[in-house]
Amino acid sequence: MKDAVAAELTPHATEELDPATLPIGRVIRLGGTPATGPKRWFPPSPCACDASGDPYVAVVRDRNIGGQQGAIGACKKLMDVTTVTDMVTYNLALAILEQEVGHEKDLQSLEEDLDLMVACGRTEPRRPRRAPRAGPRG
Repeated sequence: MKDAVAAELTPHATEELDPATLPIGRVIRLGGTPATGPKRWFPPSPCACDASGDPYVAVVRDRNIGGQQGAIGACKKLMDVTTVTDMVTYNLALAILEQEVGHEKDLQSLEEDLDLMVACGRTEPRRPRRAPRAGPRG
């Protein structure tokens, strides 16, 4: 199962580069200054993502699902703010949203596969789930 999760997350990691760089380009085009460096990313971010030292497949998968949900929420919020005032930014957020929803669905499929494997007794019992730390800040 670890190989399946790694195979799924590797392209996701590569695909996350576009959603990370597209808004930066838009901020610059609008005359703003993007946040440069992790210490400046976290305060304005609607997602509370942080790395987990736990390599267990279910934990890694759950944290990634939480990260996708946080990104989806951020895109929706940006779309709400720009729907009438800035169609370029709105369309950029929509494109990113579609990609993040696809990633979330892929990760949820992995969750279903792992649950099925556990139910069939082909893997170790699942450790108790921890709530993902990533997600919209409230």
